[in-house]
Amino acid sequence: MFLSQRNFAKMKKHILTPIQLWKKFKPTTSNFHTNIISFKNLGYMSLCELYFTALTKQDGDVRVYTQVYFPKNPTSSAVVILLPEFDKMIDFNYISFVVQAGFQVVTFDIAGKSNSKHYTRYPHSLEYCNYIFSKDHLNTCNYGADNTCLFNWCKITRQVISFVKNFSPSVTPSKVLMAAINNGANILWQVAGMDDRLDGIIPINNTGYDEFNSNLSEDVPLSQLAERNIWSLCCASPSYAKFIKCPVLFLGASNNRQYSYSSLSDTLKLIPEEVTHYECVSVGCSQNLYKQALYTLFNWVDDISNDRKMVTPPKGRFVVLDGRLWAYADFDMEYDSVVDAKIHIAYGKEVEGIRNWIGYTVHTDLVGTASQKIKIYNPDEEISLVCTVYYRNGSMYTSPQLTIKPSNLQQNIRLNAHNSRMIFDKEFGTNAFYPRETAFFADKANIHFEKGALGLEGITTDRGDLVCYNIDGQTITNPEVLLQFDYYTTKPRNIIVELVDDDLNSFYAKLSLPASDEWQSIKIPRTSFVSKNLYPIKTWTKVKELVFCQSEKVLFNNIIWV
Repeated sequence: MFLSQRNFAKMKKHILTPIQLWKKFKPTTSNFHTNIISFKNLGYMSLCELYFTALTKQDGDVRVYTQVYFPKNPTSSAVVILLPEFDKMIDFNYISFVVQAGFQVVTFDIAGKSNSKHYTRYPHSLEYCNYIFSKDHLNTCNYGADNTCLFNWCKITRQVISFVKNFSPSVTPSKVLMAAINNGANILWQVAGMDDRLDGIIPINNTGYDEFNSNLSEDVPLSQLAERNIWSLCCASPSYAKFIKCPVLFLGASNNRQYSYSSLSDTLKLIPEEVTHYECVSVGCSQNLYKQALYTLFNWVDDISNDRKMVTPPKGRFVVLDGRLWAYADFDMEYDSVVDAKIHIAYGKEVEGIRNWIGYTVHTDLVGTASQKIKIYNPDEEISLVCTVYYRNGSMYTSPQLTIKPSNLQQNIRLNAHNSRMIFDKEFGTNAFYPRETAFFADKANIHFEKGALGLEGITTDRGDLVCYNIDGQTITNPEVLLQFDYYTTKPRNIIVELVDDDLNSFYAKLSLPASDEWQSIKIPRTSFVSKNLYPIKTWTKVKELVFCQSEKVLFNNIIWV
């Protein structure tokens, strides 16, 4: 339904550029009226809990509940501010990771009223800043961009920066960096664009996603289009990225369904050219990041806090040689000894959360270049490239995603036949599977090959689930086709096999695997896979993801449609 001219005119009054929106706000540097609640010794760190006044309104103050963590053995005087998500405080495990690395950590509450003993107190005029009362102040500009939760939470965050820089002598930072995970990074992008006091920012699993600027493939009703445009201009990350003055390190997972990975590079390109930005993407992961992402964060913060020379981010490129398409990775050999390099390729335009990234471990030469010959099945099908370089100090950097269509290269390139029935065998290697764990930082090394009966190897994991995206059911049009795989287990096991379709619906088959001293084979009919509401999967053709759940230490091989 079209918006009336009157309503649209009303909305136009709320359209403000970032500069206009923030013009009147000036962060304070004193009069925080601090009230320390407690000081605790937690062994490897100490915790100071306190309130300070961030904003003063006519009907009262915004009193921000704040936690300051001091490492027992600091490695730097840098302070890392960990921004919370909209509805909860930062998980203590994340805080612990950073503090144990030797950095001071400051975190605070924005969610407001809760059942907890301590939380940020908002006066009645800002009652909507309490997450439970936020309503459409959370994701619309219906009351003006300056009356959104996001704008006020950003103001509080900028006051936290002031507080950290002036909370002497307890905190005396040489550098102040800020990190945020998931929707908390919405705040981070905006604050970094408007506040030049930060020395580095680390958005995690978020490119500025929100209901009105998701960049995900979706149909936007015309009735929401005007409101979406207003929100995008006033509040979304692309509007603020061009104002960022400090280095940016993005940590994310390529198959995370909460943001668009393909739009990440577009957002980062908006950052001024003289400002370095880095990508550290766990290619193939969905719910986790690789543990190397955590090491990259530590090393990056340490480099900035000590004014060390920063790594030059890797880049990818395509080259046609003798009728074959090659993918190249170019990277920095001077940063540290290179341990490993990988080239990841994906075909077509699949939904981001189920995209099949094919990984190749490649040989690196002495000048910082690695290459891999790429198969082409359809010259009009897009091919995407991401390169990952691993350094001896634990850092992992990825290149911006690069996408081409072979037919546009105007060269004769030989094509390959594609076996769509074989999903996995040993020749695919460990790069065909990705981890899904309860811990946020996963270890890809947990996925490995082990020998079963007759010395035959199968793939397995020590922890979590095995996820495979190399299962395109598009050509499996016969509903009577079976999903078959070989397995080896010396103990009886109950496992779950999960299939995910291109609408991101999941279907599950519960299997009882008997113990045996031999490899066994199992065939699963389509009707065995049902949703949580017990509806069976209707067709194989939409299947894009295969997951072995609750199957640690079980060996798998020869997964195929029969």
